[in-house]
Amino acid sequence: MNDSTGKAIQVEGVCKRYGHVSAVNDVSFDVRHGEFVSLLGPSGCGKTTTLRMIAGFVMASDGHIRINGRDVTYLPPEKREVGFVFQNYALWPHMTVAENVAFGLKLRKRDKAFIRNKVEESLAVTGLSGFEGRLPRQLSGGQQQRVALARALALEPQLLLMDEPLSNLDRALRVAMRRELKKLQQRLNMTTLYVTHDQEEALSMSDRVVIMSGGEIVRVARPLEVYEDPQSEFVADFVGTTNFFDGIVSDIGEGVATVKVGETLTLRVGNRISAAPGSAVRVLLRPERVRILAERREGANMLAARVDFIEYYGPTLRYTVVLPGGEALFVEAHDIHGSAQIGETVWLSIEPDHFRLIDRKGAPVS
Repeated sequence: MNDSTGKAIQVEGVCKRYGHVSAVNDVSFDVRHGEFVSLLGPSGCGKTTTLRMIAGFVMASDGHIRINGRDVTYLPPEKREVGFVFQNYALWPHMTVAENVAFGLKLRKRDKAFIRNKVEESLAVTGLSGFEGRLPRQLSGGQQQRVALARALALEPQLLLMDEPLSNLDRALRVAMRRELKKLQQRLNMTTLYVTHDQEEALSMSDRVVIMSGGEIVRVARPLEVYEDPQSEFVADFVGTTNFFDGIVSDIGEGVATVKVGETLTLRVGNRISAAPGSAVRVLLRPERVRILAERREGANMLAARVDFIEYYGPTLRYTVVLPGGEALFVEAHDIHGSAQIGETVWLSIEPDHFRLIDRKGAPVS
């Protein structure tokens, strides 16, 4: 059943309090049918509590949760028609793969023929055909994760909720599994709400990202928008690496704002701001938006800098450089055979439109 609004999940002003402690405070967002949305944030930000309230494992203190237009705020989990994949997979160690996948169907008292067909179908979808008789201890971490997913899919849920299901896997397997999950979600057009603290997972898999901090939502946007236009210091700092400069807007005109940083640094920033001259702002700059040059060229922002430190990350080099006024910033370059050395003076080239601005209180002004 599809709600006429096109929204599979609607979370409206939801709160969760434990005594005088507020774990989730006035959270509102929605997930459209067929959409993959991630709840992203650091440990303790309230993302798992929010997911468990939607699943029904935790009851909300205030607010409303709707699934396909139906208010399920106070319904038990079995009445919500959602699939849930836990962080630790929660497989029965004494049951075979087939028995684990069939477990929920048996609780719902489905007939044997239906259960057999549904187990076969779910294992085929998750690439586990032929593993029916194995026990969990005979499977790899990735295979166990797929059994947990197959068990959830066997119940034919209206939507799938996943709580950091890849966090127990090593990096190479985690990358492979997130590709498999995304392909499966797209093939089945399955509405998915996914909890993670891993920004790479959220950005690579999601249609939209809901970023949480301190029990509240601080940003809801597409991955590209979250990264390119974070709109707050928290989001800019949590998602990716960002350089920050505190400055004062000294002039606005001809499509460019002039920002004074300290006594020696002047930045020319693309004029997409509402700040007036004299406004205190924080300038944000991603390291990969800076070009590092051996000699000075013409440009709006050509800054001399001394190379202080170099880190090798395989496909990129990260330079820590220091400006004449003492400001340090990160610069990332894909040319790993570059000639810049520690102690060398280089020139930095930055396009005005590559800066973003927020005011000193954190509100976006660009």
